[in-house]
Amino acid sequence: MPKKKGAGKRKIQETPEERQMRLEMEALKAAEEAKFRTDKMRHTLETRLNEEAEFSKLNMAKIQHQWRKIMRVAKVEQLRHELEIMSQNHEREVDMKDAIIQMLDRDLDEAEEQYQTAIRSHLHNLDCMINLFDAKMSDLRMEFESDLQRMVDDFSTERRDLLENHNRKTKEFSDILDLQEEQFQMLEEEQHQEFESHCEEIKNKNMEELNVLRLTLDGQIDEIDKHFLAAAESYSANTKDKVQKFKEYTERDRKAAMTIDTQMKRLLRLQDNLALWRAKIASNTEESVKRNSLLKKEKESLQEHFNRTKMAMNKMREEQATILKQLSVECNDCDKTLSSNIALAERILNTAELNRKLETEREKVVPFYPSLKLTAEEELSLSDVPAGLQEETAALSSYCRSQSGQTVEKWNMLDNFLRKYNMVLLDKEAIRREKERLVQENGDLRSILKQYLDGISVNQNVLQAPNPLMIVNERSNIQAQPQQSSMGPSTIVDGYQVVAQQYYQANFGL
Repeated sequence: MPKKKGAGKRKIQETPEERQMRLEMEALKAAEEAKFRTDKMRHTLETRLNEEAEFSKLNMAKIQHQWRKIMRVAKVEQLRHELEIMSQNHEREVDMKDAIIQMLDRDLDEAEEQYQTAIRSHLHNLDCMINLFDAKMSDLRMEFESDLQRMVDDFSTERRDLLENHNRKTKEFSDILDLQEEQFQMLEEEQHQEFESHCEEIKNKNMEELNVLRLTLDGQIDEIDKHFLAAAESYSANTKDKVQKFKEYTERDRKAAMTIDTQMKRLLRLQDNLALWRAKIASNTEESVKRNSLLKKEKESLQEHFNRTKMAMNKMREEQATILKQLSVECNDCDKTLSSNIALAERILNTAELNRKLETEREKVVPFYPSLKLTAEEELSLSDVPAGLQEETAALSSYCRSQSGQTVEKWNMLDNFLRKYNMVLLDKEAIRREKERLVQENGDLRSILKQYLDGISVNQNVLQAPNPLMIVNERSNIQAQPQQSSMGPSTIVDGYQVVAQQYYQANFGL
């Protein structure tokens, strides 16, 4: 206690600087302690976390080891069970295969017996056929030999006749040839004599003419020689310069001849080349003609194919254009029909919305009045279908289901609509009859009111018309109208209910 008081006194005697320094030191010390505690706690937590991780790892390993043992045992049991099943299946398959093998063995034995029987039958048939063939061949051989002998006899007879005829014709022709040779020799000798006499005459005449001509020609030759000598002298005198020129021209001609020779050789080579090229041109022309003819034929075939294809394409285009026109018309009609159907559906929906506002509470809760219900026995009797007609019934059945889950037939899908329509039709008929009743009642009231007014007033129209005031012999001139009894609205039953009742009465006697 005294220490605390002394400390209190010292604390009171501290200056602001000391107090601030003390507070800073305490704050630093507290921060260091907090940091030390935080580091220590972090180290402790890390140590614990590492230990927990090691423990979890060890435990996980133990768990996995135990779980692996359990799984191994379960797997062994499963494999044993599967092995037993597989062995049973294998034994069953082996028994089945043995039975199949035995059956096949029996079938094989039967097939072998049938095969042996067929072979024996086939061999017997072959023996019969061979015997029949041998008999037929022996008959044909005998027939052939008889025909051959007859043909040989006919041939020898015909040959002998032909040889005799040939010898006779040969002798006649040889006699004719000898006679013609004698005649030809006589004609030849006569013509030879005539020819020799004509030759002698022509020879003598030619000798005379030759002598006369020789004398005439000798005189003309002498004159021509003299003329040639004079002409040669004048020519040699006149053509000395020309001879020199002729020699020069001869030399030139020789050189020109050599040049011509070389040119001729070159021309021959060119002609050979030209002939070769002409042959090549001819062959190429022939090939070109053949190729052109083939190309022309191919062009004609392609043109014909093109024409056929074009005609087919034009025809197809016309057909497609016709189909497109028809499709456009049908699409237009379909569009109009769909538009009218949409308008009708919109009108039906609008009318349904308007009708829904006018429905009663009962109609909102139960929109369709209940139809005639069947008992469970009748439903079972109706649902019983023979086995032969089950597939057809399943094919004809729809996917529509009633509230009870029963299948709704195709012809009963509009029952709810027809019920609603019949309700509306009944309401409409009731409204029409009520309107007629009200109109009739209004007319009656009008007539009563008119009679009352006519009874309390007097005018020309009243006097001319039937009047209750004019009573003669206690009778009025007003004829009483027959009183119509109002039976009230009659009950109308829709056709669906009538047909259903008739069907049940005819089938079940309800």
